[in-house]
Amino acid sequence: MHHKDFEVRVMKYFTENINLPEFWKIARECAREFCFLSFEDIISGDIELPTIEEIKDKIADKIPYEFDKSGFVDKGPIDLSGIEEAALGKTLVKIESMYEKFHDALTLGVAKAVKKEIADLKLQLSEEIDSIKKKYLS
Repeated sequence: MHHKDFEVRVMKYFTENINLPEFWKIARECAREFCFLSFEDIISGDIELPTIEEIKDKIADKIPYEFDKSGFVDKGPIDLSGIEEAALGKTLVKIESMYEKFHDALTLGVAKAVKKEIADLKLQLSEEIDSIKKKYLS
C-alpha cells in the first residue's frame, strides 16, 4: 500500500468515527461557562473575548482522546494481521501520531466553535440588557 493511500484511509477512518454532536455539546457548554464566569464584564460592556489559542488551551482536557491501538487493529480500515510484531508496533506509533494531529485539529475546531458561541451569547445578552434598560430606565 502506498504511503499516501495509507494516510488517507487512516484519516478517513478517524473522521468517520467522530461524534460531532458530542463536540458541539462541549463547545456550547464551554461557551456558557465562559459567559457565566464573565457575566459582570458582559453586563458592563467591558469584556474582551479570549483568543482561539486561549480557548484551545482551556478546553483541551475536555476533548476526548479516543485512539485505541487494539481497537484500531481489530476494526481499523487496514488489515494489519500479517505484519510482524516490530513492524506492527512502528505502524501503530505512526497511526497514533496521525491521530494526535487529528485530535489537535479537532480541538482547534471546537475552540473556534466556542469562540463563535461566546460571541453569539454575548450579543444576545447585550441586546437583552439594552432592552431591559430601555424598558425600566427610560
